[in-house]
Amino acid sequence: MVNAAKIDKGEVQDHMPVVGSDGQPFGTVDRVEGDYIKLMREDGTGTHRYLPRSMVTGLEGGVVRLSMPAAQAREACVDEEEIERRISLDPEAGAEFGRPPPDDGPHGSRAHAHGGPKGQSPGDIEQRRTDPTGASPKRTTHPH
Repeated sequence: MVNAAKIDKGEVQDHMPVVGSDGQPFGTVDRVEGDYIKLMREDGTGTHRYLPRSMVTGLEGGVVRLSMPAAQAREACVDEEEIERRISLDPEAGAEFGRPPPDDGPHGSRAHAHGGPKGQSPGDIEQRRTDPTGASPKRTTHPH
């Protein structure tokens, strides 16, 4: 049996069987995505179920053991449609499912065309990207 800290560090491997606390088979790990374990599709349903990693109580002999019986764990699972619904309501929620955060860069056609917010030149933006202190770029004048 392993502790929860090890489970968080990637101890759950692809294709491991998952069983409830009652020993009943629950599914097979497809992969870990964020705070969830994505289970392989069940025959006939054609959809993945996502199990919160917090429900894992340990790993024993290559088997993921849950903290509750298999029937109860089914109630706690989230399906793909629910994940998409949550992300559509709150794009930041994608992080818990291992999805990259939304791009918070410049918005609007002018920002994209010119590289940043109004009043900033591409050089100003590049200076901020390369200056680890985040200091504003200094303007220098050239002698004539």
